[in-house]
Amino acid sequence: MSDDTETVATRLWRDRVQIREQERNDALARARIAEEKVAILLAENDRLSAEVARLRAQLSPDAELARDETMQQMKALKGALLPLLSEQPVRHLNA
Repeated sequence: MSDDTETVATRLWRDRVQIREQERNDALARARIAEEKVAILLAENDRLSAEVARLRAQLSPDAELARDETMQQMKALKGALLPLLSEQPVRHLNA
């Protein structure tokens, strides 16, 4: 190869490398912007979730208490039914 050919090839290769580096830098910049937007949206989501919880509490202040009571009743019912189920023989629906 002549020096001119090598110089042209070298310049083309260097240009190609610079283009790829610029593309990479652009992609990294877009990724940083996307991460910032996600952080902003997550913060907004948390704020809205807290606002929804606050409004629900105002709407039904005893909802938490009722839910806890329901969960305790379900746990007690499960505790009472499990022994009964284990005592029953297995029956097939078609039998």
